[in-house]
Amino acid sequence: MEVEVEIEGGGEDFGRKSYEKLCSDILRDMGVRTSLEKTHMYCNLREHVFIISVKIGDVPKPVRVVDMVDFGKDKMRIRDEKLAPRLLSLLWAKYGDKIWQISRLDIGYDLSMDEVERMKELVVYDFKEDLTARILDGLDRILPEGARVRLPIRTSENLVTIVASENPIGEEWRKKAVEIASRLEK
Repeated sequence: MEVEVEIEGGGEDFGRKSYEKLCSDILRDMGVRTSLEKTHMYCNLREHVFIISVKIGDVPKPVRVVDMVDFGKDKMRIRDEKLAPRLLSLLWAKYGDKIWQISRLDIGYDLSMDEVERMKELVVYDFKEDLTARILDGLDRILPEGARVRLPIRTSENLVTIVASENPIGEEWRKKAVEIASRLEK
């Protein structure tokens, strides 16, 4: 992942190096760095405005029920038990007592064929949703504590951009954030 920091208003060289390391370390610690292509942080120290835009790289497709179980007539067998707790929670929330656990990897069900077909397509785990939540948590840790006014900007599915300041965020900063985000999209 490439980290680029742009600073206006003093301390450019020291601040740039410090924020590059901070961004890299925090995103690594959050476990998202390998899923990101590029991060751009803009800091305007005179106006106390910070903009961070992150471009998400390739992410695995969501895991559906059919991707992790083998179906029988009235039961299914879990092939990969990493997501078994999520699967069971999802199925119990959706179908209640029509779903029961027979053994560690076997799940019984009393559903119509139509219900089974719809159940196969349910999403058990979406990597992108989890990744976006962890990215936002990481960005929250990177941004200065005093910059409590936050504005998320969504320009595409693969970009997460946040504007932060201790003052109300005006239209000029929203436009600057969109400009930074559009540079990352290229």
